[in-house]
Amino acid sequence: MKPYIISADSTLDMPPELIAQYDIRVIASYVTMGDKTVADWPDLTQKQLLDYVRTSGQLAKTSAANPDDYEKWFRKLTAEGRPVIHVAKSAGISSCYQNACMAAKEVPNVWVVDSKNLAGGSSMTILAALRSGPEDPAQAAAFMEAYRERIEGSFIIETLEFLHKGGRCSTVAALGANILKLRPEIVFDGGIMRVGKKYRGVYRKCVYEYLNDQLAKLDRYETDLVYMNHTLQDQAFLEELKAYVREKTGCRELIEHPASSAISTHCGPNTFGMFFVRKEK
Repeated sequence: MKPYIISADSTLDMPPELIAQYDIRVIASYVTMGDKTVADWPDLTQKQLLDYVRTSGQLAKTSAANPDDYEKWFRKLTAEGRPVIHVAKSAGISSCYQNACMAAKEVPNVWVVDSKNLAGGSSMTILAALRSGPEDPAQAAAFMEAYRERIEGSFIIETLEFLHKGGRCSTVAALGANILKLRPEIVFDGGIMRVGKKYRGVYRKCVYEYLNDQLAKLDRYETDLVYMNHTLQDQAFLEELKAYVREKTGCRELIEHPASSAISTHCGPNTFGMFFVRKEK
């Protein structure tokens, strides 16, 4: 056990068995469906979110834990007698980091790290620190801030419907993409998301094109750990992709986990993403 506690926002998208194994503490954000607001962790599922959109025609809304939530959370954790390192969802796409920093000013022995990522990118940073990072919390936080810069993550989405409903895509762009069967790649870049390559055609074919583009850069990546997050609805297709990634990368460890309910709210069903770590220079 490390001499500090690792805390993370609920969008870390790590399998529950790893969260339990490393005693990672997870703080919930919020999801509002109609007139009901609930915590997005640990019980709200991806399926519940997607079913809500299908049946209501409305997009659920997400909101970060507020500074008071974080302050209470940090006080609870530090009361156990160990310092806390909190790994927040990227400040470029959420107020989680800012809110956590405000709270940390009120609670001694708390370090807040901007993951500049979410999902597998956040998880890879956490696992690296727990498995090979320094014992000192200040040094461990600095280790994470350096390690996060080596993570490359992206995903491909089947439809712009959810981004459109959430105000992140215009009606014209969504309509044009549907007509042309465009499947855009979304790339994490310096803590923000940008549109990468636009794939076109049947989604299954586009996923393989996207995946092969990522694997074409394999010589620059470490293959000890490869991370996969998704909202795929076809389990057989998912297993096929996992086998393909294992074969092509020869990775020692492939972690696959469905995207959290909050992430699913924005990307919709049949989103597929990969995270790799660049080799040290």
